[in-house]
Amino acid sequence: MAVSEPDLLSADDVIDLRRNVEGGRGTVIDVTRAERSRLMPPAFLAGAVTPDLLGLYHAQHVVLGTAVYALPDAEIVGEGMILTEGRFNLSLDLQTDLDYLNRHHRGTRARQAEARRVQAPGRSVLLAGPGHLGYGHWLVDFLPKLHLLRAAGYRVERLSFLLPDDTPGFARAWLALLGIGESQCRFYDRTRDRVACDELLVPSTLRFGTRVSPLFAEAAAGLRRAALGRGRGSRTRTKLFVARSANALTHSPRQLVQRQLFEDLAVARGFTRVTPERLGLREQVALFQSAEILVGEYGSGLHGSIFAEPGSLVLAARDNQADLGFLQSGLDAVMGHQTGYLIGAPDPEGGGGFSVDPADLALAFDWLSWPRDR
Repeated sequence: MAVSEPDLLSADDVIDLRRNVEGGRGTVIDVTRAERSRLMPPAFLAGAVTPDLLGLYHAQHVVLGTAVYALPDAEIVGEGMILTEGRFNLSLDLQTDLDYLNRHHRGTRARQAEARRVQAPGRSVLLAGPGHLGYGHWLVDFLPKLHLLRAAGYRVERLSFLLPDDTPGFARAWLALLGIGESQCRFYDRTRDRVACDELLVPSTLRFGTRVSPLFAEAAAGLRRAALGRGRGSRTRTKLFVARSANALTHSPRQLVQRQLFEDLAVARGFTRVTPERLGLREQVALFQSAEILVGEYGSGLHGSIFAEPGSLVLAARDNQADLGFLQSGLDAVMGHQTGYLIGAPDPEGGGGFSVDPADLALAFDWLSWPRDR
């Protein structure tokens, strides 16, 4: 059934989380402060680059701070939407705003009256949020929150975590690897439940649009230690071509028209084609830790670069549309990597794909072989 305009939420239906807390509705522990800094330009950039795209790349001059909020008597609906006194609590450091709410949760207000009320006694942590079905969101947005909780003084092993009951198996496996078993998880049905929490802990994300907190590097190191132990892992340096994921739940319509040529050139230049999602978590982390160069289409697959050593190169092929952002650059900046982009134009035949000039593809691989400072 189509959603009518009255189902849209307005400014009266929402409140800024920090303003709510600072107004006496809860408490907050600030772990890092916001800072101004410019994102370094890409080390390589070729293809259908537009002025608007360059403007977008350099638009975000502030890295937001990180914090853990504590809210008494809060409710959770959907994929981690926070309610107090019937209003949605939104925050840039949770990757949520009114536009997101209306794009993904239209009709939520009407469904609340029919929701099943579920009680969560004691203290609960809101770990997941928008994008919880995607592997990249767990690597970048959700799992690093555990490091933030520790930095704020919380003992993670004593906490309970609120999670949608369709949390993917890979996320549960990561949590188990990090010492968080099913007994610490409180699962709820995001399509019908309204979870009433005695106390809700809300750690912020460690990335904000394109920009990433310096604290993220410590969080990524913790994930790598959990998977590989305290050793440095393999000393072999590899060149990897990361194939796009076949995950039907998060499959992107943005497909490179010259995908086969991209792969063929990579293999001809000595790259190994890999499909990380077919490996166990420890094997995935070890694979990316070994990488000297990572190449692939922009997306979650390349976010495994957070496990690569400083000095590694990452080349991403992507379209020139503004909504995709440049998170890979933010990640590489804090991890000490260099980023290159091969920019494609929308496929004139439609379908959501994008196309690159084969000559630019060859140039991109030439760049990867140029001598560079380590």
